[in-house]
Amino acid sequence: MEAAADLAAQLTRLTSRREYVCAASEMLARQFPGLGIGWASLDIRTGEAEVANFPEAPSVSREMLMEVYRDHPLIVGYMRGTQWRAGVLRMSDVVSDRALHETRTYRDGLRPLGVDRQFSILLTPPRAAGIRAWAMNRGGRDFSDKEMDLGCSIQPVLRLLDLAYSEPREGIDQDRAEGYSLTSREQEILQLLGKGLTGVAIGHLLGVSPRTVAKHLEHAYFKLGCTNRVDAFRRLRGE
Repeated sequence: MEAAADLAAQLTRLTSRREYVCAASEMLARQFPGLGIGWASLDIRTGEAEVANFPEAPSVSREMLMEVYRDHPLIVGYMRGTQWRAGVLRMSDVVSDRALHETRTYRDGLRPLGVDRQFSILLTPPRAAGIRAWAMNRGGRDFSDKEMDLGCSIQPVLRLLDLAYSEPREGIDQDRAEGYSLTSREQEILQLLGKGLTGVAIGHLLGVSPRTVAKHLEHAYFKLGCTNRVDAFRRLRGE
């Protein structure tokens, strides 16, 4: 759980999704060295895809992802509902090298980048219309069982972080927070609350009990002179 705790500690106070994806990519690249880390969100119904890669180039583009997703072995497995419960999949576990080399995903997407080994960490249960996941890439040397176990251990934290940074949420002004004598932990919990996480999710992310989260919020609300989240954020916005 050390890697999961490290991810949570370093990634909970960022200000935007872009900043989060860049920072998370760098951390994942250290854990899973190879040819790059990718984050992707695919919505088949609308034809929209969002892709972020570390390093930024060369990489599979958003346009390429929309063209090849239909035969990507990992996406196909997830979308059919046969593999998603695992949540962390290695490409070599779902397709042979020969079968992979016959896919357009490999010919047009992976081979030009020198990639023939990949594993993914699913961030949300796949829907018929889309998927959201991290992908780690390599050429030649496959990902080990130990690395797969590491992926499983950090998946819950990555899911919560992805939820927290999925869309703009209420933030807090640090100067105002310090003016109310809020502790660093109280500010951290309020920030996560403003990102849409529940007390249970915040506790899991920070490695504390929901009761401890509730106590921190109780103290923060007292200092702010309020009794709920809505009023707390109003105070912190100076309203």
